[in-house]
Amino acid sequence: MGCHNKTIDRFKTHKATFAALQQTKQIALLKEGEVDTLISATYLLEKQSLAYGAKNSNKGISERFVVGIFFGDTNATFEDLNITLNNQSPIAIKKVENSNKLLLTIPMLNSWSSYYLIAFNPINQNTIELAFEKEGVEKKNKKFHKVARYLLEPK
Repeated sequence: MGCHNKTIDRFKTHKATFAALQQTKQIALLKEGEVDTLISATYLLEKQSLAYGAKNSNKGISERFVVGIFFGDTNATFEDLNITLNNQSPIAIKKVENSNKLLLTIPMLNSWSSYYLIAFNPINQNTIELAFEKEGVEKKNKKFHKVARYLLEPK
């Protein structure tokens, strides 16, 4: 019985990480066939965003993502990147320090990327599309689902 309890505890501890893994997308922006920018975007569903904490007075009123960005061009900055959700600009962008507990549930964390918490106005759709664009580089879109994909499929 002791092993069973430890397994249950481990699952509860890592449950947010499993959910984040399902809602994390990798994006590579290419320039002339070469990778220019690497991006990982994690959609923070309310049930998995426990690390964000109850102290957030805006909890539940926005679509939130943790976005990790690595630029191949050392002169590039976050301001060079245009990020939209369903063609809407962010309402808030905050750089996340590596020591922030929010990053504990991010499955694809690395030391060479910079991380940002990006919030958008709420969107009343089950599927949302996050777009990344940089001048001189291809634009990439990634879809995220607020509900399990099988619920979106016609019966």
